[in-house]
Amino acid sequence: MGCTSGCVKCFLNTLNTLNALSGLLLIAIATLALSKAPLAYIVFLYGLGGVIFVSAILGCCGICQENVCMTATYGCLLVGQLIFSLLGTFGFKFSDEYIKEFATEEVHLKWNEEQVAPGAMDVYQTLYECCGRDSPDDYVAIGRPHLPRSCYPEQNTLSIHYQDGCVQKTGESFITLFSFANDTNWISVIISVLMIIGAFYLVGRFRKQRIRYSY
Repeated sequence: MGCTSGCVKCFLNTLNTLNALSGLLLIAIATLALSKAPLAYIVFLYGLGGVIFVSAILGCCGICQENVCMTATYGCLLVGQLIFSLLGTFGFKFSDEYIKEFATEEVHLKWNEEQVAPGAMDVYQTLYECCGRDSPDDYVAIGRPHLPRSCYPEQNTLSIHYQDGCVQKTGESFITLFSFANDTNWISVIISVLMIIGAFYLVGRFRKQRIRYSY
């Protein structure tokens, strides 16, 4: 194996490590976005993250063992990963307005539950550091003179309560989450292109080496 091939192997294995971490990151984002994003988007993130992680593991094994079949399969998975990433970049890109509308609907549903079963808003208020649907005054409007403990930092009622409503804070959080996922997806596209070139270069080198050893 020549110096060039050795450098490509080290380069690919380094990218495989980054790729595996990228796949796990997308899976983590999908998990965080459960019940906070459209189902199609969640499935897409899980699918892409899984393909990225599996291809990275397969690539490391194929490259280290200099296995033609495994490395070729790895290259094909990278092509599929690239198509999947491009589909996500251009096919599942939501506008900020759509994300805010989705967040607003989720908070409205929780607020309706809160009026029937007090405490339904606690998770949102604690997680997003907000209070009420649109503002803390919403509790006064439904006849509750005292704010719930979840409206206070660390549930300390002696401190100043959160001033922003959950519609605003949740929308901002969802936009940040979706933007981070899209940025991660672009990184995946760039890495995939580099890895496809390296993978098929190694497939050619491994085949030549196998033919040479067979004589």
